[in-house]
Amino acid sequence: MAYAAAATGGATMPAVLPETTGGTGYGVLGTHSLVVKPVAVLGRRVVARGTMPGGARRTIVLQRLDPRRGWRNVARSRVRSTERFEIPWKADRMGRISLRAILDGRRAAAASGAAPIAKVTIYRNAMATWYGPGFFGRQTACGQTLTPDMHGVAHKKLPCGTLVGILFEGREIAVPVIDRGPFHAGFSWDLTQATADALGFTGTGRIGYTRLPKPAAS
Repeated sequence: MAYAAAATGGATMPAVLPETTGGTGYGVLGTHSLVVKPVAVLGRRVVARGTMPGGARRTIVLQRLDPRRGWRNVARSRVRSTERFEIPWKADRMGRISLRAILDGRRAAAASGAAPIAKVTIYRNAMATWYGPGFFGRQTACGQTLTPDMHGVAHKKLPCGTLVGILFEGREIAVPVIDRGPFHAGFSWDLTQATADALGFTGTGRIGYTRLPKPAAS
């Protein structure tokens, strides 16, 4: 994920991640592995694949980390005779999600601390447009002067400075809320010109979005 500048000023052009095509393998046989595509859409199927040594034909459980309640079971499957497995899961949470797969049973649960963890960012679909020309030099609703190189988004309700991830055609960028809008029916987000250019977004269209935690202070 590439981060644009903080919400208190302009931003230089970030390096936007290329389309994410990885995460389709299983892992190396003889090792405990978990492979998940790094990006998914809320409500759609996520397939976790991996290898589970000694787990042939046993039940395997996919777990999602809940910040307050710990690891929660979200799906089950059975390990193949080859010790490989696939577990489909319908993404039910936005944001950056941690997943792990463990064998079912008390003895397996006791050893679950060594289970590999996979990260996936879940986005929700929404309609967006972009703005810039005609607004440059004006002050945004968050108190900044809009410039052609400023990365950010406008939203009707989210607090100024809220960090959001935007996904478009396999590209991702993290930018702050810097303005209010859009005010067209059916649209939820307005991208600044710099944000739209970084994503290759033109006109209007469907994007993915998710709210992100602020980066830890260095």
